[in-house]
Amino acid sequence: MIRLLRTGFIGCLALLLMAQMANTQADEPETPAVAQLSSAQRNWLDQHAPLRVGLVLRAPYAQFDQRLQQLSGANVDLMNALAATLPVDLLWRNFPDQSALESALAKGEIDVAPGLMQTSAGLRLWLFSDPYLRVSQLLIGERDGSTAVDLEKLDSLSRVAVRMPSTTADYLRSNFAHLNLQGVPLERQALQLLLSQQARYAVVDEAQLSRLLREPEFAGLAVGWGISGCRSYCVWLHVRDL
Repeated sequence: MIRLLRTGFIGCLALLLMAQMANTQADEPETPAVAQLSSAQRNWLDQHAPLRVGLVLRAPYAQFDQRLQQLSGANVDLMNALAATLPVDLLWRNFPDQSALESALAKGEIDVAPGLMQTSAGLRLWLFSDPYLRVSQLLIGERDGSTAVDLEKLDSLSRVAVRMPSTTADYLRSNFAHLNLQGVPLERQALQLLLSQQARYAVVDEAQLSRLLREPEFAGLAVGWGISGCRSYCVWLHVRDL
């Protein structure tokens, strides 16, 4: 019975997430979605309030302003909108990476987490909503007049910078074993390798790229080419399997 309640609650969350994303992307304001919970689901939510939200700090999805002592970013906005719709109070916990968050999950310190990648290991830890966001992965290079790049034809001398660990790096390693991948901890460093000619290309997600290209340092880079078979990744809401 408890698992049925959880499953039904996850389904409600998925519908609300899609409604919130549609409202955010619409040209005109829409009436906010209202959660239609059964009495059993409402009781479950009341018993687990406030929901403890685990947040991996990674701009532009989630960041913490030390001066203002305030969280911001797409995942923060989404959870606040969802909390207002249910309604329920949130208790935030910040983590430097997914590994640290899942360590807290194992100790029973987290109830829900937005914006994580779905992995085989994660399926044993979380219940997943439907994906609420798709982010394109783009191949970036210096401006040289090229209109297309075929990863199959890149030689081992063409170094490709990519954030590691990441699902994108795993995909490239599995499907393009010949590529000379250079792992970096941050997308910014991948672009800096291009500028210093230590890499020929970089793979960066579209949201990160739009933020970084506003900086004069990266103005000379060409926004390139979607990666076949890896054009986007999905972002889910994760709920602890109690």
